[in-house]
Amino acid sequence: MLKRVVYPLVIVLIAVVTFIGLKQSKPEKMVIKKPEKIWRVNSVTVNIQQISPEITLYGRVETPRNSTLKSALVADVLSTAVLEGSEVTAGQLLMTLDGTDMQLLLAQRQADLAEIEALMASENQRFKRDQSLLEQQTALVQLADNTVNRSKKLEQSRLASQATLDDSLAIKQRQLVTLKELNFDIAEHPARVAQLQAQSKRAQALLKQAEVDLGRTKITAPFSGRISQLNVSIGDRVRAGDSLISLYDLDNLEVRAQIPGRYINQVLNMMNRREVPEASATLDQQPLAFKLERLSGEVKVDSGGIDGLFSISGNHYGIALGTFVELKLKLAQQNDVVALPYNSLYGLDHIYRLKDGYLQSISIERVGETTNEQGQKQLLLRSQDLQQGDKIISTQLPNAVTGLRVEALGE
Repeated sequence: MLKRVVYPLVIVLIAVVTFIGLKQSKPEKMVIKKPEKIWRVNSVTVNIQQISPEITLYGRVETPRNSTLKSALVADVLSTAVLEGSEVTAGQLLMTLDGTDMQLLLAQRQADLAEIEALMASENQRFKRDQSLLEQQTALVQLADNTVNRSKKLEQSRLASQATLDDSLAIKQRQLVTLKELNFDIAEHPARVAQLQAQSKRAQALLKQAEVDLGRTKITAPFSGRISQLNVSIGDRVRAGDSLISLYDLDNLEVRAQIPGRYINQVLNMMNRREVPEASATLDQQPLAFKLERLSGEVKVDSGGIDGLFSISGNHYGIALGTFVELKLKLAQQNDVVALPYNSLYGLDHIYRLKDGYLQSISIERVGETTNEQGQKQLLLRSQDLQQGDKIISTQLPNAVTGLRVEALGE
């Protein structure tokens, strides 16, 4: 009985002592600490200064004087004196239309006016004749009246018959009727003259219209410029209102470019101070200067700013309408701004400062851009959290976040 109890206990005790001994005699594991990953980046030093920012604008050449000459009549195209791209001067002949129909109409109007003038001359002669006959007709009426009086006396004295008296009365009445007709014709003379004068004015107006239409067969340049489109050719039949030629004024070229909304206040402040914002561009290796003349009076739907209209200075006659232009608009000088590479910008409004080996996010205000001495474009920004001498990373990190461990190259 005792053996059955003691032997198992001894075996268990031996097993426990053996386990403890094995555990205490096992080798200790070495704890290896994994080093924190360090991202190597480029950095730039903050230099707070005063700079006149520049912004890049993209626009196209246009002009407020862009005319499309249209036909004012129905005619055939006889000749064209210019081609697309030709430079013309004011009054230069551009195109000739067939004027046969207009010449025939002009001859008809001239004949109508000549007829009315002849009627006017006839009326004046008739008036003079009536005036000269009036005195004679009045004398004839007086003679007829005297004859009637004598016939009445003779009839009363039974020296003449009643038939003789009736004849004298009839003659008197006929003379009175003739006198009245003559007086009526004389009285109507001003009205007939007025009617003929009105007809003459109408005929003169129609004649002038025919002359104008005939002159419209000669298409001339309304101003000096360049031909942008030639819509017809010799032999084409054009109707009233059909487009013939388009041209634009070389002396009134301007560039329309959209100014982003975040810079509008700066531009408006400059214009309110009577400062003219200036811009520059290079086109076909030729430097050009521009001045902001005015802002567009309408904001386009879904646009991010307002269109600015820039006048072109210097020799710009080689620029074609619609040419794409990249402008560099110079804004007013800004205080307390920092110029950084574009790689320093994360998102739209923040950068990262390198402090004690870790990244620190800083919110910034974009002021514009500038070009350094090496001709590289840099971003101009402002922030109250930036201090002179701060290190800003200029490398784009896909996992950039505040607290990320980094190390500047060269340190």
